[in-house]
Amino acid sequence: MVSVIPSQAGQGTASHTMWRCAFRLTRLSTAGTFSARQRGYKGINASASSSKLTITQPDDWHLHLRDGAGLKSVVPHTAQHFGRAVIMPNLVPPVTSSKQALDYRQRILAAIPGKADFQPLMTCYLTDNTSPDEVYEAKEDGIVAYKLYPAGATTNSYSGVTDFQTVIPTLKAMADAGLLLLVHGEVTDPSVDFFDREKVFIEQKLKPIMEKVPELRIVMEHITTKDAAEFVHNGPDNLAASITPQHMLLNRNALFLVCKLALSIMYWCMLSKPL
Repeated sequence: MVSVIPSQAGQGTASHTMWRCAFRLTRLSTAGTFSARQRGYKGINASASSSKLTITQPDDWHLHLRDGAGLKSVVPHTAQHFGRAVIMPNLVPPVTSSKQALDYRQRILAAIPGKADFQPLMTCYLTDNTSPDEVYEAKEDGIVAYKLYPAGATTNSYSGVTDFQTVIPTLKAMADAGLLLLVHGEVTDPSVDFFDREKVFIEQKLKPIMEKVPELRIVMEHITTKDAAEFVHNGPDNLAASITPQHMLLNRNALFLVCKLALSIMYWCMLSKPL
């Protein structure tokens, strides 16, 4: 099943709309991670044949609000259109504990204008030092997921995971607690071609995790390659992915569409891994 989720985000006074497709996330969200309110499929009408899905109020399943002025600028736009959003935790400093996540949630709620009915779904930032006890505490505090950033892979990711074997006990606790693992899937090895980083990540990092913790529910965030799409499509029911539209519409030839003799920075940013 493919669900289309419009996602609005922005920085400072600028905002832009991105479209995300999520493979089989319906299965993941109904398996116990979200509360009854969260599992209500608010604003979704499905036909009996399941061939048509009408979303009257969408959810944003990957939202960067940042903090401070940026948060105050983006939250009103998001709350105007979306019922819920999964909030990314790569702030400075990162949101590594459930207490930090709950404090962050309060700052988000304070920025919601008027009586807008918007619910932020909070995540924590996975590090080499995240303990199983912290995972169970996060579950009790209503955290829905942990975000895995390979250290150095993207914005504010330097506190991310450096040793994937070290976090296996923590991932087992997540599986036991019913929390999702949201994965930024790319290796940081400089010898790997930039456009192969996702494929290599699947082979070298993700598959071993799935073998060691087969019951863990995993979402590959903003996948960019045919390899990842096929991997998720052919994978188990507890594996899902989100897709941003530019990765379906553009390839590396687009880097030279605007500037024939120079690299198009705009398209480079669009084809690179999202933040």
